[in-house]
Amino acid sequence: MSTAANIRVACIGHVFIPKARPIIQAVAPAGFELLFAEQPGPETDKWLETSDFLFVSSPVDEDMILRAPKLRMIQKWGIGVDKIDLAAAERHGIYVAITAGANAATVSEHTVLLMLSVFRRLPLADRAMHEGRWITAQIRPQARKLLGKTVGILGFGNIGRAVARRLQGFETRILYHDIMGPFKEVERNLGATYVTKDQLLAESDILTLHSPGGGGNRHLIDRAAIGKMKPGAILINTARGDLVDEDALVDALASGHLSGAGLDVFEPEPLPTGSRLVEFDNVVMTPHAAGSVMDNVEPMAAHGLKNMLRLVQGEQLSAADLVVNPSRPRTAVVR
Repeated sequence: MSTAANIRVACIGHVFIPKARPIIQAVAPAGFELLFAEQPGPETDKWLETSDFLFVSSPVDEDMILRAPKLRMIQKWGIGVDKIDLAAAERHGIYVAITAGANAATVSEHTVLLMLSVFRRLPLADRAMHEGRWITAQIRPQARKLLGKTVGILGFGNIGRAVARRLQGFETRILYHDIMGPFKEVERNLGATYVTKDQLLAESDILTLHSPGGGGNRHLIDRAAIGKMKPGAILINTARGDLVDEDALVDALASGHLSGAGLDVFEPEPLPTGSRLVEFDNVVMTPHAAGSVMDNVEPMAAHGLKNMLRLVQGEQLSAADLVVNPSRPRTAVVR
């Protein structure tokens, strides 16, 4: 690997806005040169030729890897790697890492925000107030309280557990399902109960998704799964858009089988013009912004840059962060 005095990092993606750059630069290790762009383009194509690391929230395909002969690791900003060609990274000896747990607090806060916003019809009430309409009588029949509800968490990793932790004060019943579960010690600490997926669907007043996207998880919540959900339940998704069959969701909302949804992620993104989801007052939507808070930029950046420094120094990365640990890593190149 290049010496720590001349490490080049191409930072590419929507998170690398001008306001975030000085914050990220301030936590960069000495000798790290950071190059920033909000989206791939001709300029970033040139960066690939000389970069040791990619720090990304944008997709990375095999062509990008092939055009980056010095590349050692792709560091994802956040945890979703469904838009990174992991098989190509392994083939070409490239490490892939995430920032496990670094956005759990922000995403879990947003998850609870969506639950409350859907139950209390917040966008509808806010819009009416801005329009000069006082709709107390209209809101009351639609609004529901979170107290006493059963919340089902599908995927009980860092974010799913953070959601359970933040729900403690709301006095909810917490169920969860995870293909790696049950987690007995975590259950005791968080007051959560492991159930089968079918039980989770059938018993939850609120189903919130915290599973990885892509692969076999695409349309994990399909028409059949939605049909098993409790009538009147709501669906929350702050994980990945492809977890949900949106056509099936729209039909369930139109029929009244589901009483609402809170969505931060979509398939595809951005949400296409003409999406039927915009027709529903009981659907609260945000633009993949659950982790987008300025006061989380510093810890996220520090986490990712520390992973790069560890690789430079020949140290082992955390197993929680390491997604691709190539069997034959690329030979170091010293400039």
